Amino acid sequence: MDGKLTSLPIDDLAKWVTKADRAYNGLRQAILSAVLEPKEQINPKAVAAELGMSVIPVREALRRLEQEGLVVIRPHIGAAVRELPIAELRENLLIRSELEALAARLATPRMTAEVLNTLGDLVGEMGKCIAAKRYDEFGALNRPFHMAAYDVIEERGLVRLIEQQWDQVPRAASVFALVPEHAIIAQQEHLRILDAFRRGDAEEVANLTRDHKLRARTVQMTAFERFASERDKVTA
Repeated sequence: MDGKLTSLPIDDLAKWVTKADRAYNGLRQAILSAVLEPKEQINPKAVAAELGMSVIPVREALRRLEQEGLVVIRPHIGAAVRELPIAELRENLLIRSELEALAARLATPRMTAEVLNTLGDLVGEMGKCIAAKRYDEFGALNRPFHMAAYDVIEERGLVRLIEQQWDQVPRAASVFALVPEHAIIAQQEHLRILDAFRRGDAEEVANLTRDHKLRARTVQMTAFERFASERDKVTA
């Protein structure tokens, strides 16, 4: 794997209680951060050698990733990073807009001063990223901002569904690098969402979140379709 996994900045080594967990977390992080590209083949023996383990836990990790929709395993061909079709991506982002609107509505009455401070700090960091034109870093903070808000709700199944939908679009963070002006718009929307959270207006928070996600959906679909078209021209 040419050092792709061992070069990742891993912070949760203590949580890796089995070799299969270690292989799973390493591969998953590599896919979600686009270190491993869509359609890229994953050689279990190469992964095992890189991580210093046998191939058995790597194969177990790949089966888990296949169940999550991040990897495709084909008989006699092997495993590869799954590429999300455009139509499925469009549906994914639509579903997420409704799930996150619901989560935001549920989170509003349960919001705490500690979480509001966390959201304020994240918005502040994102503002610094825009000022410095570090749009990839802005994208990396986008998910933590939204998920920090939803973390207060009791409906953990809903949170898991949202996480799964996020995981299906590993290239989402790069959209802000491809379309920098969207980061500026998204930041303004984050500030409005945070203000509505502070005022305890659940309906406004839900509506703002839905509109925010649908606008991002339009930008992402345009960017991904352009990327797919350019890639097809190169490979034609």
